[in-house]
Amino acid sequence: MNKKFHKIKIFLISVMILCSSLLVICPITSSLPLDTIYECEPIFLIEYNRTLLQEPIIPLAKARVIPIQVKAKIKGAAADIVAKGIGNIVIYVNPYVEDLPEGCHASISPPLLLLRVSTEFESQNANISIVIDQKLPALTEKQLTIRLISKSLKGKATVVKAGNFTQKIPFTIGYYPQLDISTPNGNVKDIHPDETVSFPIELENLGNGITNVTSEVIDIPEGWSARIISTTFGTAVLGDNTKETLYLEINPPINFGYHEDQAVIKVSITPSYYKNSTYTGEPVYLSFIVQSQGFSTPGFEMITLLFALIFVLFPIWKRKNSKIEKKQVGGRKE
Repeated sequence: MNKKFHKIKIFLISVMILCSSLLVICPITSSLPLDTIYECEPIFLIEYNRTLLQEPIIPLAKARVIPIQVKAKIKGAAADIVAKGIGNIVIYVNPYVEDLPEGCHASISPPLLLLRVSTEFESQNANISIVIDQKLPALTEKQLTIRLISKSLKGKATVVKAGNFTQKIPFTIGYYPQLDISTPNGNVKDIHPDETVSFPIELENLGNGITNVTSEVIDIPEGWSARIISTTFGTAVLGDNTKETLYLEINPPINFGYHEDQAVIKVSITPSYYKNSTYTGEPVYLSFIVQSQGFSTPGFEMITLLFALIFVLFPIWKRKNSKIEKKQVGGRKE
């Protein structure tokens, strides 16, 4: 039944096209109504692997390239006849990138696509390149628009109309971890064994997101102790305070005796996005040199205190004993 209907359809349209062609010979200056019967319109579609854009695009990094497929076909009452009748004629499609957010740049290549006229989707490959050249807020959603424009195909009449199609492509701004680290008081100290040395470490967040800073002391020599805290601070992109100061505190060995101890204490500082630690930057390693020289008398203060107590309490104890002895002697005389 479908085949029979299709044949009838083709026959009727062929007759109308023939009549239209004959009427063109007549001295008629206006466009003929039968011309619109075989006019078709282009249908466009853009397909791409969405998982490629699930990974955020990091600012100031190299371009992210997204392969796409541009597809086109024609639609209309006489689409079958037009597609067969005009042979291997192609639609010239120009792709453009539009509506880019501030701080983002994108291009599409090639700039011209040739798609064969067909009632089924014909496709051509292209690539979108996206670059983010500013520190936009981390893990925010953005989008760009791809526009496809094609010119009409004409003979004695228009067989395929001009096309204009847009499709939005979403993407996510990545986390850009960057810290400026300085040690204003240097990283070398000479101390006495009973002292604690404190090194200030100044941090500035130059990245694009609120940042957790994980600080760890590594490679501690035996007998030494060291500690440092972690912190969280903001980003200039959001108008936050971007500076923090951490303190590395170090104690040398304190066993009894004379010391000439030297140690290199290493610290790792690692930035990560505060909402999702899977977005983590590379650790920065700092080294601090401490030399401990002098006598160490652990517990000497307690011994001194004990002797002081004995020195104070012994006379009191002695006086009390004397009074008790006198009373006992006096009691025996009576």
